[in-house]
Order: sequence, then C-alpha cells, then structure tokens
Amino acid sequence: MVFQKDIDGTQIGPDRYAFALALRELAQRLGVTLSRYSVRVPWDRSTLSRYFSGALVPPAEFVEQLIGDGNRETGTELTPDAQDTVRKLHRTALRVTSPHAADLQDLRDKLAKADRESRHLHQEARLLREMVRSAHEHLDEQQARLRQLEQAGAAARLVHRAELDQRTADFDSLRAERDELQETLIRLTAKLAEAERRAREAEERCIGLEQQLDTAEAHAEERDAEAEADVDTVTNTATAEPTISPGISVHLGITREAGARLVRTLDEQVPLPLTEAHLRKVLGRPGIYQLLRGGPSQPKERMYVGKADRSLPQRLDFARLRILGRKYISLDDIYFTYVYVEDDLSAVAPENLVIKHLQEERGVSLLWNHNGFGNNDPGRRRDQTQLQPQHFDVAHPIDLDWSLRHDGRQQLLSPRDFATYLKAELPFAFRQKLEPALAEEVSLEVPRGPLSADTAFRLLARNLGESWQVSALKGYVILYKEHTEYPNALRYYRGENVTDA
Repeated sequence: MVFQKDIDGTQIGPDRYAFALALRELAQRLGVTLSRYSVRVPWDRSTLSRYFSGALVPPAEFVEQLIGDGNRETGTELTPDAQDTVRKLHRTALRVTSPHAADLQDLRDKLAKADRESRHLHQEARLLREMVRSAHEHLDEQQARLRQLEQAGAAARLVHRAELDQRTADFDSLRAERDELQETLIRLTAKLAEAERRAREAEERCIGLEQQLDTAEAHAEERDAEAEADVDTVTNTATAEPTISPGISVHLGITREAGARLVRTLDEQVPLPLTEAHLRKVLGRPGIYQLLRGGPSQPKERMYVGKADRSLPQRLDFARLRILGRKYISLDDIYFTYVYVEDDLSAVAPENLVIKHLQEERGVSLLWNHNGFGNNDPGRRRDQTQLQPQHFDVAHPIDLDWSLRHDGRQQLLSPRDFATYLKAELPFAFRQKLEPALAEEVSLEVPRGPLSADTAFRLLARNLGESWQVSALKGYVILYKEHTEYPNALRYYRGENVTDA
C-alpha cells in the first residue's frame, strides 16, 4: 500500500507517531491500494489517509478490523503478542488525544474479558453438572444390581454354598465400586458448587462493569449532546430498567438535516439483541429502526434500515422471524436500535432519509436494503423470477434441517392439517394449495420424536404421491399439483423421490 502523506513525528508526538507506524505495517499485509481498501470498509479514503498519517487516532473497531482483514488476506494469524502491542500503542495514542474515549475503551476491554471468563466458567459448570448426573445414574444402576445380588444370595444360601461364596465375592466387589462412586460423586458435587460460585462471581463482575460502562457512556453522550445545536429536537423517554434503551422520540419535519439527526439518534442508542425478551419492552408506536450484525464484543455492521408505520415491535419481530431458519447467519449476531417518530411516516419516509444520508455522507452500503430482506411472500407470479447474487435469499437460503420440534407424540393427520401445522411452525413462508377433500381421502402418520423441515416435507410428499410436488426455493417453500422446475430451487420432493436442484 502506498501512502500519499508521510508521518511527521514532530507534529503529532511520539505516541501517535509509533502507533501510525504500526498501522502502516498492518496495512501492508492487505496487498491492496488505499483506494481499494476504502471501498471495503465503512471509512472513506480521506479518513483512512488521516489514520495512517497520524493526523487522527482511529476507533478500536478500525484497529480490530485491520488486524482481521490482514489475517484473511495473508492466511496467517497475527501473533497474540503482536496484536497486544498494537492495541497498547492504540490505547496510549488515544489517551493522549481523548482521555475520555480511552477510559471508555478500557472499560469495554475489561467487560469483554470478564464476559469471556464468565462464559468459560458457565461451560465448566455445565460439564461438571453432566458428570454429576452420569455418576448418579451409574450409582443407581450399581445399587439396583446390589439389591438383586442380595436377594439372590438369600434364596440360595442353604443349598448352594459354593455359589454363595462366589456371589459374596461379587457383592464385595460391587460394594467397593459403589463406595468409590459415592466418593467420586461427593468430589464432583463439591467441584460443581465451586464452579457455580465462580460463575456467579464472574457474572456479578460483568454486571458491575456493564453499569460502569453505561454510566461512562451516558456521561460521554451528555458532553456530546451539549455541543449539538439541535439537541432540543430529541426527547429521551428513559424508564427505570437499565438493561434496555426505552427509545427516543423525534419530530422530523422535512429538512435537510433530518437524515443526519436520525442517524445520530440511532447511533446514540445501545444496540440490543434481536430477541423476543427485548422486543416485548419496545412500545407499540411508529418509528424507524436499524439492524446491525456483529458479535457481543465486536464492531457491528449496519445491514438494514426500515420503518414501522404502526408498531415497531411487530415489525422488528417480523425481521427476527425472517432471519430464523436461514443458513450462514445467526440471531445471536443480530442487534437493533430504534427511534419513535411522531410524524406521518407514509409522508415523510424517514428510512429513506437515513439511507440517503448514510450513502452520500458516510459511504455506507446497506447490504439488505433493496435486496429482498423484509419482503413478504412474492406470490405465484414471482416464483419463476431469477434472483440476483446479492439477494438476501441467495446469501442466506432457508435451512431445511431446521428443527420443528425436539420431541413429540405420534399423530395421525390429514395432509391438509399437517400442511397447516407446518405453515404455522416454520420460520419461513410455506404456500400450499391442497384441496379440502384430501382431509378425508388420505391420512399420514407423524412419527414420534424429533422432526426437521426436510423430514416433514419428505413425509408430506410421500403421502400425497407423484402428482404433487413440494418445491423448496431459496427463500420459501411451495406445494402444488405439478412437475415444474424453478430457477431458485434448492430441493424437490415428489412422492418417494427427493432431488437437489
């Protein structure tokens, strides 16, 4: 990579100079020009140039992404010592330019470390809990056998002395093994109690660090808010619960600054996991939202901006169900922020203001907007449409191994009733055209135990016969009386035949 601006150590100081040199060494691992790299990341070329010249100290997310991009390009991991050196240089340079930002980053690092320790201890506790359960089962088996031997020995003692001696030896052996198992159980139980205690302490440390981080970020937001000229347009409606942001209300109006204000307001919110528990705490009011993708302690990438004309939680739950049952993506990595909007959303279209501002002012490309995410079932006339490579359904096709249930009783249902059950349980659309008469003519037996989407479709097709076809497309599943091929098919089910497209 060729840099247009040299590093002037006399202007930026020794700490920023050393960090800028380290950034340039990391950038050489990419094997591309500065312009090429700027189109891959959410920072423009001018900002990248100022980072690499030492004029600006970048955020921690940029440093982590630069390390990760270099690892992927070279196929080799940067050593832990080298990564720690770069992070220490970044913290030192950041503390020189912005002590408050450095303090916030230190808290985030401590929280990430405590979270890793907490998850490790919870996993250790689960393993020990399983060992205790297994020891209990083994002990119960040995005690049952011991009781059997005691009963058999009492009946045969008078007539089979020699056999009784052998049984006595077996009894002594089993009793010794039982005593050993009891000692093991006591030892494992003590270890489990200790592991659970350490896990609780780690969780308490996480909660304490989260509270410190929330307080520090709140102070930082208050300082930033004092510098904003239009701060009086945003009203924070905070509630007593510290674990979820209660949302922000905004009166937009149609101004040039509306998009920028909305983006700032969305970015000020703490990203929340896209779970049912968090959605239940969002008020059923109109507004806009953004979906972000990234791990709990990783930088998060904007994926989608949308609006809810009536109810934010309903629209967000629709997005959650859209992601469930898809390959190459997990709800554990999806977060959201949101803003209540008081204006008429159908007239103002605030999501378009946000998208336009992000594209024109920040160079951000939202991968899921205008690429099929959030669309309803397109209908029969669109089943033959050829999807583009960047379409959401192509990047994240439905998962036919999706588990509908882990256990269940055996049932006898009509194909139509079974199809209705699948439509309600599947996390993706299932369109079918079964006649009501099939409810009386044919019946199928749903077996006991686990049931996946693929197994369900095989069962349905086998009972309907060769004239019917279940077509699993990349984004949804359809069932018609036909033999038709589709450009976006994953798998066909016809009678006993299952064919991958």
